[in-house]
Amino acid sequence: MSKSISTKLIPIGRVSKVHGVRGDLKLFVYNKESNLLKSKINIWFKFEKEFKPFNIESNKGLNGEIVKLKSVSDRNSADLFKGKEFFVLRKDFPELEDGSFYLNDVIDFKVYNNMLEIGKISDILNLPSGNIIEIKSKNKYILIPMVDKYIELFDFKKKTVIMKDIEDLINL
Repeated sequence: MSKSISTKLIPIGRVSKVHGVRGDLKLFVYNKESNLLKSKINIWFKFEKEFKPFNIESNKGLNGEIVKLKSVSDRNSADLFKGKEFFVLRKDFPELEDGSFYLNDVIDFKVYNNMLEIGKISDILNLPSGNIIEIKSKNKYILIPMVDKYIELFDFKKKTVIMKDIEDLINL
């Protein structure tokens, strides 16, 4: 597989266990509100150093979190997937309304505060209390709550985020 494909894969969950004797997989999806698995898309798994696509034959559960993969027909084959993270291609995500975006779309955006670049977004932490932006700044990480109080602008063309009033949260 080309390296360009692997950079377009987004982790969306992990296989928690095998479900039944026919090789169904019980999946833990990172975004509990997602119904992406109900779409007939490929999910990707990494085996050794290579990503391999698997077609979802059928699914069950509230958000389709119990899946049957076409090429997995028994419990022994399904055991190979236990604990593995799974991915989907970014292009398989549903379209969003204007003004909305997926959190993974802002990873690697440059972050500015008072016209000064403070780093790049390295991750978005999804916590029960809300999302937290993790910024890699020089040799440290800075955590900023993803709320209007601290975010002035997401510029998707320039791939930048303009922050405000974060001086007390960071030690530049």
